Amino acid sequence: MQLGTACRLCGAARLRGALTLENAPRNIQRLLTERDLAADRPLSLEVYQCDECGFAQLLEELDSDYYDDYLMTTSHSPQMRAYQRDQAHAFVATFALASRRVIEIGCGDGNYLTYLLESGVQAVGLEPSAKARSIAQANGLAVTGGYLGRGTPADGSPYDAFGTRQVLEHVADINGFLQGIRQSLTTGAAGLVEVPSLEKAVEFGRFYDFFPDHLNYFSALTLRHVLHRNGFEVIDVSPGMQGEYHVALVRKSATPDVAKLARATNSTVHALDRFLTEQRSRGRRVAVWGAGGKGITLLAVARAHDLAYVIDSDPGKLGRFTPVSHFPIVPPEALLTDPVDAIILTALAYRDEILRQLRGDLGFSGEVVVLGEDLQ
Repeated sequence: MQLGTACRLCGAARLRGALTLENAPRNIQRLLTERDLAADRPLSLEVYQCDECGFAQLLEELDSDYYDDYLMTTSHSPQMRAYQRDQAHAFVATFALASRRVIEIGCGDGNYLTYLLESGVQAVGLEPSAKARSIAQANGLAVTGGYLGRGTPADGSPYDAFGTRQVLEHVADINGFLQGIRQSLTTGAAGLVEVPSLEKAVEFGRFYDFFPDHLNYFSALTLRHVLHRNGFEVIDVSPGMQGEYHVALVRKSATPDVAKLARATNSTVHALDRFLTEQRSRGRRVAVWGAGGKGITLLAVARAHDLAYVIDSDPGKLGRFTPVSHFPIVPPEALLTDPVDAIILTALAYRDEILRQLRGDLGFSGEVVVLGEDLQ
């Protein structure tokens, strides 16, 4: 089923055909019985790449029943068992996860969960395939079914860490999936994401790395991109399994809540008003240093009044007036000829430089209050 022509990662309608594979298999997971042979038909596989973000992808999605009896085990391989055990133990050690709650999303038959448990975490799994899930449960592992998506976090949330390995390449709504993971985690939770390497396929001309079961083909860059886009700090992306995989270590980033600024706005405006009222009652003159965005916005939103002027050292601003509040902008030397008793410093990036200039060359001995420190 075709989803559309927008990039699955960034949403840009800038996809171009990059690779066509004629006579490709329809499904590489479901091997055929003899009675299936007559009905088997190939397909034409079209791979697209986004000119906006570089993400390689198919435009189809998997059949709705794809995972019903999906079973792709790796526990038969000694090499893979050693690789997974080392990776799981290193993940737990790196993020000090012992005794913490960890969920593996798309845990398959639970082989990796056993290595997490060995490492001392409280590990549970989520697996949509009934066949794989039943194997894990039969081995005594805590595994539930279902899918994650935006607004659909995992049962038992929030978790302190997650792993999802060889899963993201199958997911049609990768942003929704990652949002579902994010909503299943505590702030600062750690994560491990493993996907096949696009660079490996391109470098060695491996057209056979493309098949309908994999909708998404991640480079290290696009893996970083999709993780950042969905609220994860990417700590590291490294090669795994002899360069076959990209392995990303991440943390859930805290999202600054802009709504909290409403209270801060009222607090700062009232603090400024109280300061100016108190200064005025004592017959003292006040100026502001900084005709940049912070100072201009503060004076306008606070409806400031009773200021002598605004100081700025930028020659391009001198002789002009601040928008809305209409205070004249003067050079620092104005303090020598038209002195004030107090200064509100709003040019925060230049705080230390301005303070040195005030107390040094200008010999200012009056009161200095700093926006966000003394005035908030």
